[in-house]
Amino acid sequence: MVLKDCSRCMVYTPQGKVLAEAAVIHTRDFISLYFEMTMGDTRMITTVDFYDDRVGLVRGICELVIHRNPAFPEMPQRWMADCTIREVKGTLQRQQDIRARVNIETSFASERHGAFYGVIRNISAGGLYVTTKQPLDRDEMITFQYAFRSARRTFQARTIRARRLHDEYGYGCGFVDLSDTAEAVIREYVYRVLKEKDKERDRT
Repeated sequence: MVLKDCSRCMVYTPQGKVLAEAAVIHTRDFISLYFEMTMGDTRMITTVDFYDDRVGLVRGICELVIHRNPAFPEMPQRWMADCTIREVKGTLQRQQDIRARVNIETSFASERHGAFYGVIRNISAGGLYVTTKQPLDRDEMITFQYAFRSARRTFQARTIRARRLHDEYGYGCGFVDLSDTAEAVIREYVYRVLKEKDKERDRT
């Protein structure tokens, strides 16, 4: 069994677009996915990103048999999928999480230093790199709000390392208390940014 401790995943369409997040329940021999969104009876071969707390990110080519959940309404999800991993395309340890270079200007807040502006220069499901004119302390907690998908969420991070950059500072920060849903939202955003950059390179 490839998965060790996985409770969430992201399912893509066979064309590579995001289809849905799903809860994961797995044993030694079986993997079941449970969808909160409305699905339909179908069978497909597609990519699934599993977010495993012990292994890291596991990307697999999977066969999914999607059908109504016979345990509904005892379980809240109406739809589920029997999942078989046909091929593992790769694994990524959490400390090696995929990063995307971005340029997101937003406001931050700190209990020690109050409100300040900064620019997120890169981001992954593990953390972000921020540049700002505001000096911050090591291990300082900061928060910000941003809509990486449609809903605006509040994110909390802790400064891990600092660097002086002429008239501003650069801070490497790790996310704190990131929920499974928020982690999936950020991963989806990172993949979307990277895919767009790949398309731009292909056009040049």
